Amino acid sequence: MISSLRTCLLVMMVSTLFVTGCAQSGKVSDDMKDHIETELGAVEKVTVMSTDGQEVLLDSRLFLQELSRQGQDLQISSEPLKQADVRFTLVLYRTQQAPLVVTVGESASEFGGNTYRGAGASYFYQWVNKLTGKGVLSQKIQSVRLAAEDLGQARVLNESEAEYIRKVMGSAVPELDSRSKQYPLYPNYRMRINSADKPVEVAILTPTLIAVPFGRETFFFHVEGSLFSRLTEWMPPSNRKEDRFDPLFKSTQIRITANGAMNVQDTELDVTQTTIEQGIAHQSVRLLKNGDPLNVPPKNPGSKQYELHFFVNDTVQRIELYPRYFKYDQTWYIHDELAENEWKLFQSLRK
Repeated sequence: MISSLRTCLLVMMVSTLFVTGCAQSGKVSDDMKDHIETELGAVEKVTVMSTDGQEVLLDSRLFLQELSRQGQDLQISSEPLKQADVRFTLVLYRTQQAPLVVTVGESASEFGGNTYRGAGASYFYQWVNKLTGKGVLSQKIQSVRLAAEDLGQARVLNESEAEYIRKVMGSAVPELDSRSKQYPLYPNYRMRINSADKPVEVAILTPTLIAVPFGRETFFFHVEGSLFSRLTEWMPPSNRKEDRFDPLFKSTQIRITANGAMNVQDTELDVTQTTIEQGIAHQSVRLLKNGDPLNVPPKNPGSKQYELHFFVNDTVQRIELYPRYFKYDQTWYIHDELAENEWKLFQSLRK
């Protein structure tokens, strides 16, 4: 049972004025009610800070309006919230007073030197997470820098193009499915949206799904499919001369052949199934492109780990993977841990 004045401050933050247990008698005194109402009325703005220093302004009216639904099923815990488990920090700025600060994790929050756990703490995290996602894309867009990572191209959008991005971002809908397995499709479009605050990075994962990293959090949004079409007009993939790896982005199937020393299983990836399989295939090619070509073959490459086979049109491109190297099209490349990373990538589809 919550019984101290200090913990009543948490109740002020995350519960109604009548949360059972705020006062020792089980009721909140009239003086305490007045005090809490006064404190809430002094809030000027509410922000959330990410673990990497980004700060997003929340809708204070909506925050205070929905605050009354919070605070149920909270217990003081002797187990502190570990720094590695912190997702973000909630800050309430008050008139002529020090701000109120709550450190938020997925299953616990810290406030006033105490750690709170329970179902209410998890629900509180989800609630603040939802509000933060809305706040991230609500910032006023000043300019937009578009990049296509797989093409090695980037430019600042003109004002009419930026205005289109404002409209798309303004109508973006939060995606409840985290899609953690979704890697960006070729050509890996990304936008840096500049506002009065810290720039917001936006990854275009699929024609209808974008991701916005926020410290240890990542927010996903559903957007109009026309966005991807516009991006291909503004930065066409066809404008770039292909290197020897680029044709692999067009693979319709990838096969892992377990014919080496590494403990892997024969695996096939049908790239035509969904955007998830397609994203994994494109990410696999990106890993290969990170290798550095060697002018002279290695004297001791070690044991072959396994092979990757990319099916492109009517041809099969074979890649041999070794502990620190790989061989493709008669050329050797150095790339530490490529065999492990490629296998982990394909295994992610099974999780």
